[in-house]
Amino acid sequence: MDYILGLFDGYVSWIDIVVRVAAAVLIGMIIGIERELSNHPAGMKTHALVCLGAAITTMISAEMCYSLMGNAALDQSSKVDMSRIASGVVSGIGFIGAGAIIKSRDGSVVTGITTAATVWISGCMGLAVGMGYFRMVTICMVATLFATITVRWIEDKFIKRRGIRFIEIITNDKETGLPVFEDYFDRKQIIITAFNCVAAKASDGESKKYCCRYDLRVPKSIPFNTVMRDLAKMGEVQEVYEANQNNSSQGNSSKKSNNQ
Repeated sequence: MDYILGLFDGYVSWIDIVVRVAAAVLIGMIIGIERELSNHPAGMKTHALVCLGAAITTMISAEMCYSLMGNAALDQSSKVDMSRIASGVVSGIGFIGAGAIIKSRDGSVVTGITTAATVWISGCMGLAVGMGYFRMVTICMVATLFATITVRWIEDKFIKRRGIRFIEIITNDKETGLPVFEDYFDRKQIIITAFNCVAAKASDGESKKYCCRYDLRVPKSIPFNTVMRDLAKMGEVQEVYEANQNNSSQGNSSKKSNNQ
């Protein structure tokens, strides 16, 4: 019986274990909730488990170190290096983060890098929690939230707005054309910030044509000329123009692609 009870003894107390495990799960969930709300592949569960796994690994390393140091039979020439386990954890987390990075077939769009970074920082904070460095973890958690939430707001408010481009697409069949256009934008990670579609009479006076205006936020990795060329090649497109912010481009078409 004493042997069995001795299996539950250790140098890291039960209270320390409970507090550190709970803190690791909570911190991982706090970091992951921002990714969850942004519809990214690694959310609250992934971040919580990564942070928890790193914390447990650190506690195991600390327990091993304490137990060896407390062993009277330990040879004086032996060395205990706790940094090896920590470095292995940090390297292993990189493989998990790599799974969150998605690259399009043509290589023009890469997403998930920020998610991979938050997974990695969650693991690093888990290592700190496992050692009981709560002051360090608190500051890092606040800094991480600032980087993922506040900096993104600044980008959306002041930086990315400058990258919005305006196009007008002339099509005869909006029922068929609109899903094709939006599927293309979705595959290229092009964000539609505004949309408007107006019907008008065609030149023959009988059939209808539709002028669809899109305000687009195009990733820096995709040349805007490539977008215009791809749209012009679509069978549903009669003409595609780059528009001004407030006025139609048909009267001032500095750039024009034709599918005819």
